[in-house]
Amino acid sequence: MYEPINSPLQLKLDEQVEAFLTKGGEITQVAIGTSGLSADAKKAHWSKPQAKKPEAKS
Repeated sequence: MYEPINSPLQLKLDEQVEAFLTKGGEITQVAIGTSGLSADAKKAHWSKPQAKKPEAKS
């Protein structure tokens, strides 16, 4: 069998959570759909690739 691609990510997350809890951090229940980003955070603008314009001749 193969190892799922996210296994290393899950292990790293588990380590970070453990370190957080060890330092006295506390995890509370967060409502579904709640983001860790603030509402005023810059958002990535995705668009379709545009054809490169030909260079103007001088």
